[in-house]
Amino acid sequence: MPAKNSQSLPCSLLAGEQPRNPLQAPKATLWTAVLAIAALFAGTWLYIAFKAPEPTYSIAKTIRYSFLVTNNAAEYIDSASLKVFAPVKQNSYQRINQISANQQFETEIDQSGNQSLLFKLKGLAPHASRVISITADISLSSKPQQYGDESDSYLAPEPNIEVNAPEIRELADKLTQDKEGIQQIASWLYKNVSDIGYIAEDRGARYAITEKRGDCTEFASAFVALARASGVPSKMVGGFTLEHSGKLQADNYHNWAEFGQGDAWSIADPQNNIVDSGYGSYIAFYNFDEHSRLENSQRFLSYDQRLKVQML
Repeated sequence: MPAKNSQSLPCSLLAGEQPRNPLQAPKATLWTAVLAIAALFAGTWLYIAFKAPEPTYSIAKTIRYSFLVTNNAAEYIDSASLKVFAPVKQNSYQRINQISANQQFETEIDQSGNQSLLFKLKGLAPHASRVISITADISLSSKPQQYGDESDSYLAPEPNIEVNAPEIRELADKLTQDKEGIQQIASWLYKNVSDIGYIAEDRGARYAITEKRGDCTEFASAFVALARASGVPSKMVGGFTLEHSGKLQADNYHNWAEFGQGDAWSIADPQNNIVDSGYGSYIAFYNFDEHSRLENSQRFLSYDQRLKVQML
């Protein structure tokens, strides 16, 4: 008979097998766990190391702009509409935080990223006037941030961006023989094209290069055409320049260019010989492209023809 206090043993031990520590896992299982943990840490490190950084817009600015809207007809206007552009919602160097106005509006954004405010005006007596005031709180960046955009379309010809014109191709080849090509393009335009002040009609890149004259629109168009002819994505932008917070005036209106560098877009203002600088002063209101290019001088307005609209 077994002893009174003895315990029954498993058959394996009775056969002479050594007892197994239940806390001791097989070596293969341990190595698998170690490798899994190492892979997890490696994956986390790679995600942190190579993840695109969040764009940083550290310069706060508040802008205001107003329009005087007048019933230009000798009759009562029950309802009329006014559409004005607002700053581009976000790009490589600006982000809009909030837009407000003294009257209700609807916001529209087109496929080119242009943002407009639609005001529906009610009850305007003959020759009566109304002021529309808009305030935008903006954050700007001191250098271009990663903000990807489809760049293939920014290499093609457009109206007034005559990329394939022989004069443009020849000059682009001459100016972009080294890595400073973009700077050479801006410098050539600054030195060789005469600024003749505002021109109501957009005359395009070829005109600027062959006639060597124009306003900010011709300077920007010529830069974009030469950059594209050199294989650098580029586009024209319209907006305002303002050093500090304040009120926009019609005289602050300006056209410049952006050129692609990786996932960011940098400023080029050949009329002022500026390349990849000036951030914090340029406020983009309008991206010009094949879908959005405007053909008249009313850059930021669309309104009922019975109205007269003046920027204050």
